[in-house]
Order: sequence, then C-alpha cells, then structure tokens
Amino acid sequence: QLRRLLARLLVAPAARRARQVYLCAPLVRGRKGHHEPIAKWIGRQGFELMRADGRLLRVDTFQKLDRYKEHDIEVVVADLKACAREDRTGVAALDRALTLGKGSCFLAMPDGKVLSWLSTTRTDIESGESFPELDPKQFSFNSPKGWCPTCRGHGRIYDWMLEPDEDDERSDEVADALRAFDPDDPSINGRLCPTCHGERLSRIARAVKLRRKGADPISLPGLLRHTSGELLQVLRSLDLDARGRLIVRDIIPQIEERLRFLSHVGLDYLSADRPTETLSGGEAQRIRLAAQLGSNLSGVLYVLDEPSIGLHARDNDRLIETLEALREKGNTLLVVEHDDAIMERADRIIDLGPGAGVNGGHVLANDTPGNLKKNERSLTGLYLGKGIPHPLRGSYRDVAPWDGLPRTRSKLARDNPLHHDWLELSGINHRNLRDQKMQLPLARLTMVCGPSGAGKSTLFRDILHPAVACAIKRRKTILSGPEFVRHGGWMDDTPRADGAPSPPPFARLTGASAFRSVIEVDQAPIGKTPRSTPATYLGIFDLIRQFFATLPESRLRGFGPGRFSFNTPGGRCDTCAGAGRIKLEMAFMPDSYLPCEACGGSRYGPEVIDLTWKGRTIGDVLKLSFDEAVAFFDFHAQLKEVCQLMADCGLGYLTLGQSSPSLSGGEAQRLKLVTELSRGLQSFKERSRGLQPHNLYLLEEPTIGLHLSDCEKLIKVLHRLVDQGHTVVVIEHHLDLLAEADYIIELGPGGGPHGGRILYQGELAGLLKVKRSPTAPYLRDKLRAQRRPAGLR
Repeated sequence: QLRRLLARLLVAPAARRARQVYLCAPLVRGRKGHHEPIAKWIGRQGFELMRADGRLLRVDTFQKLDRYKEHDIEVVVADLKACAREDRTGVAALDRALTLGKGSCFLAMPDGKVLSWLSTTRTDIESGESFPELDPKQFSFNSPKGWCPTCRGHGRIYDWMLEPDEDDERSDEVADALRAFDPDDPSINGRLCPTCHGERLSRIARAVKLRRKGADPISLPGLLRHTSGELLQVLRSLDLDARGRLIVRDIIPQIEERLRFLSHVGLDYLSADRPTETLSGGEAQRIRLAAQLGSNLSGVLYVLDEPSIGLHARDNDRLIETLEALREKGNTLLVVEHDDAIMERADRIIDLGPGAGVNGGHVLANDTPGNLKKNERSLTGLYLGKGIPHPLRGSYRDVAPWDGLPRTRSKLARDNPLHHDWLELSGINHRNLRDQKMQLPLARLTMVCGPSGAGKSTLFRDILHPAVACAIKRRKTILSGPEFVRHGGWMDDTPRADGAPSPPPFARLTGASAFRSVIEVDQAPIGKTPRSTPATYLGIFDLIRQFFATLPESRLRGFGPGRFSFNTPGGRCDTCAGAGRIKLEMAFMPDSYLPCEACGGSRYGPEVIDLTWKGRTIGDVLKLSFDEAVAFFDFHAQLKEVCQLMADCGLGYLTLGQSSPSLSGGEAQRLKLVTELSRGLQSFKERSRGLQPHNLYLLEEPTIGLHLSDCEKLIKVLHRLVDQGHTVVVIEHHLDLLAEADYIIELGPGGGPHGGRILYQGELAGLLKVKRSPTAPYLRDKLRAQRRPAGLR
C-alpha cells in the first residue's frame, strides 16, 4: 500500500520534472532557540541534509539560529528520486520518516517548495495543518486555546481591540478581519465579530459537531443557543455509538439534573449562552443555586448564605421545595437567612443576638419555629409571631387619579393636598419591554414588584434613571426619546448586529424637571479596603478633620486637615502606618492582627494625639458609635443628620472608625444606602433659605441582608423621605415593604420573553383584586396574617 502511494506521488508532474524529491520529517515546529543540539542529533543519526525555516542545509554546515525567533526544523530522510534510480524501495524511508515525524512527513523540492504532506493523523495534505488532540480548553471562549482570535472570545468587536499591544502577535487572518473596521467610527463598539459571527469560539471548536437522530449535526455554539428545555431534547436525540454512549453515561445525567433544576425554578426561558451581565439579580441567584443544588447527591452538608436574595415570592416557594427535597435525600442544610417564609418551614432555627454588633454574639435559641415565637429573648421569634403591622404609619397616602395632564409643580398640586404631580414615561421599548406606558406619582412611596427577569431593573435603572438625569440637566419639562439619545443620555449595552444605532428606549418623558437630582442605590458591593471606615465612606471624616484643623493649637502648629488623616505621614502612627493594628503573617494559617502598642489602636502619632475637640482626640472621635455621635455633633446639622440616618437604619452601634472589611453584607448594604440618602440632604445654602429639594430616589432591593426589625427601621426611613417631599421608588420582592406602598407597579407575568408588560399600576388595594397577578396572592396572605387591620380603603 505504501509502495503504491509513493508511486502515485512520484508520477505527479512536479515530481516527474524534478531531479530530486526529498522526503522530510518535521522535528521542531514554531519553537524559539538556536537549535544547535537538534542539528548535532541529526548528524549522529547518519543524515546528511536538513531543512531550517524552509532552507535546505548540509548538517555539517549548520549555524546557530536566532534564539529569540520561532523556527521550523526538518530532517531529510531520503531522496526518493535516488531511491528509484538505484532500484531501491522508499517504503523503509517512508516508514522511518513517519516515525521521526510522529505520524507526519512531507515531500519537498530542492527550492524549498513543499510538494505534498503525508500523515497517519488528521493532517491537511496541502497545508500540513492538523487538528490537534481535542482538549476541553479548546471549547472555552475564556481560554486562548478556544477563543476566536479576532474577538478574543467576546463575540463582538470593541474599539480597544483595534490597536494591538506590543506583544500582540496577530495572524494575517485576524489582521485582515480587524483592518476592515475604522477605529474612529463610534458605531464600531460592539459590532458582531466577522470571523465567528458572535459564536466566540475558534474555527476548530466551531467545526466539531455532534450527530443527532433525524436532524443535522450540531456544534457547541448551536447547542448553547437552546433554552434549558430545548437543550434537554437535543441531548436525548444524540446519535451515539457504543464508545460515545460509554463516555456520556455519567455526563448527561448531571447536565439534565441541573437543567431540570433551572426549569423548576422558572428559568426555562434562558438560553445557555445568555451573557450573565444581562441577567437580573434574581436570575443570577437562581443560576448560582442551580450550579450548587442541581446535583443528585446525598449525605452532603449544604451551607447557603441568603439564597432568597432577588427571588420573587413564587420563586421562593420553589426554592423551599428544592431545599426540602434535598433534605429528604439525606442531606443536611444550614441556611443563613432572614426570610420569614423559609424560617417558618425550617426544622430548627439557631437565633443569635440579642442585638447586632457589640450588642450581639450570643446564641439565644436553638429550637423549632413554633417554640422560638414563644421565646421572649428572641427578636426573631417576636417578628415571626407578630410581624410588621401595615401600614406602619397608620394609613396610606392618597393618590389622586391620573388625568393625563403633564404638570410641573402645578398650582393645583401645591394648593390641594389630594392632588400632586405625576411623571409619565411613554412608548417604552427596550429588551423585553414593548410599547409600555408608565405613570408615577411624585412625593409618594412607590413599590415595583414582579418575577425576576420581568424588566423591573431595565425600566427603572436602565431607562428611567438616565432619562430623568438628562431632563434635569437639560431643564426639560418634556423630553423626547430622540432628544435624549442626541444629548448622549443613552448608552445601549445591546447593540444591533449590523452596528447601526439602537432606537430610543422611550418616546416621551414628562414631569422629571421637578427633581433636583436622581439618586440610585443598587446592589453593587462597597469597597472593603482595610483603610476604609464608615466615616470615610460617608464622607463625614473630611468635615471632622476640618474642625480639628481649626483648633487654636492646630493653627499655632500649622496643622491643616491633612495632618489629621491616618493615611498620610506626619499625623498617622509610624509603627502601624495608620492601620491601628499590626499584621502577623502565619505560615499555613490565616493572617492574624494585634492592636498597635505604639498608638493603642488610635491610628495616630504623638504629634496630633494630644489635640482635643470637645474633650476628645481625633482617635477618640473615631471610636464613637453613631448613636453617641448624634449627641456629640449636635452643633453641626449635616454631621448630626448623617449620624442620625445611620442610627435610624439600625447601624447606630457601629463606630465611625470601624474597619470596612469587618462589616457584614447587610451592614455594608445599609452603609451604602445611608451614603446615597445623605446626598439628598439639604445643603447649607438651602437650609439657610428654607428651601427643601425634591429628589427621585431609586432603590433596588435595599432589604438584602436585613433582619425583619431592620426592615421596619428601613420602612420608617423611606416614609420620612416621602414626608419631606421626595419621590421614592423601590424595586423589591420583600412582602413587608410591598405592603407599605402608596402606589405599586407590577411587571410580568413571567421573566424574560414571558415578561416585559406592566400588569398593574395604582394603589395597593387595586393590586389585591387582580386575579392574574403573580404577587397579589402572597400580599393578601401577608396582610391577612397581621394582627391589626391593614387599613386599606
């Protein structure tokens, strides 16, 4: 067979005309080095000729190559024309060439031209390019082995890709693909990749396909475009041989288990390739749960930290069913949670308290939910038994009927307490929101509810927030969608495939000019650097340092506010560098910390530690709790109000100088909330003139990490903001907050393509009568459970 193959190659026109046809075996492919050892090895094997980077060389004349460049080295095993003239067979030479070349060799002409490749592996005859042994990394667009070289696994071309780095070695194919884009064209950012067409993977990964019964073979990108339900059907239709069935025997059941869990928690509409940045908080939370809980294991200890975050009450019921199913399989579940529905279904509750921070740390109970409600020491049991009475302020604020007339601080609203201004957003079209219209009463507490993925964040954070900010900046009573886009208020994160600009997300906005500013509190975590403290995060430490700098003795010494910073030399303790503690690095153990002996944990050096203000040093002030700071700063309106906000949000026990990494998730979330709320406080100019600014507050799930007692404090803070004339909009799933709404907007009925519709907007009493509302049944149950009447009209 090899003899016939050689005969066919030698009768080819190019081979027939040549005097020599060399049989070569590749030894080195694309490796840096001078490669003198390999040349010596070729000589010791008895070969006289070799090739280096396509040049034919005698082995004894080889010179070292440039060690910093990549080179190709081949050994010339035989001249096949000489074998034929001397009536010798080339079969033995071919066999040896395949051995030296590890399954591949080629025929070359004296001028260096490659005539043909021969291979016992998957090698292209013309180019010599072979498919490598497939590796899981080649199917990952996060790995250089698997991503598309043009877009680097993003699926789209962004302007930063057009300028190569110094170390960026691009192939001609990639360079040609990127050369077609103009870096000065603003529409380029996010255009579909011309090489992979958005599939993110390399050419080899896209070429690997699975055979299916009664359907065309499917690649990995094609597989991932399916939703979980469709994906299950595809996996069941695979056409596998005996070896394939053996391989997938343990793999497919695990995939099916996780996909079934996704469907069970209501995410059957998500495609497997959906970018995580486009997911809502509840969708992302359920996917994380599917990754951990969607396996058929038993005898496992699961520790879950607030799995109900971002979940609608309907999805929360599904989560509880899943947790109970895991328990029935013989698993143990330890859930850190504040949700009353999950606690009611628990076998036992471990309650810590009695308060938070320095007021907590004690195990108050380890008992059943029923017994915990009878425990007088347990704050959790008290709220589980009695709940929060609704409405907390005794009655709901009146909401005048919407008459369709746009007003801007109208005389009717000022003179008649039963009337107020409205904000209207019409012609809403973005993502799953299609042709929607929203009316929002000003100076009212508005709650936004609906299943995860229904479009709540899209409507209020991605559309309303930038639109209102643009209207305030442009001082527009009426702002059109095209005008909004023209003034740069719209940065669409889902550009069209053809690169054309997306249409405006809305048609018209009216009533936004009544606000001084729009303030958003989202779920993003705060930075937790060791040098960050609540006082620095809130911005009040700058004011405190300014007061210390105005002390007579500080002026005599020439101390400015910078001298009272624990982050700069001169004022901070040199021993601990202003950290207040010394880090001890422990081998094979977590780092340990000890209080600094030089400053006693105050963070400051002797230069400033003897300066006092109202009998306290700068270090003493940082050790004050916010409850104590309210009285200490009673002479300064802004400092007192910020500290009072901290106390009202249940963080009065924290000290001003507490290290941010020591804060819990709920404490960090409320600290961020207070920081944003403090931005809306009256300025000195407004306070002196008796002016009250009106802001639009947008809060997304502020109850994350909050105990029911903290939720009650939060509700009081929100009502206080509304009483001051602010408009507060809260995107929330927590039923106790929804039950406090003066006005409620529900989106749904489902998530993703099944959502995007405003199902109801109006007073809370009206929502309770909507039969097809996903939220109404849970709200009705919540209000019935209260001991005193809900007070609904």
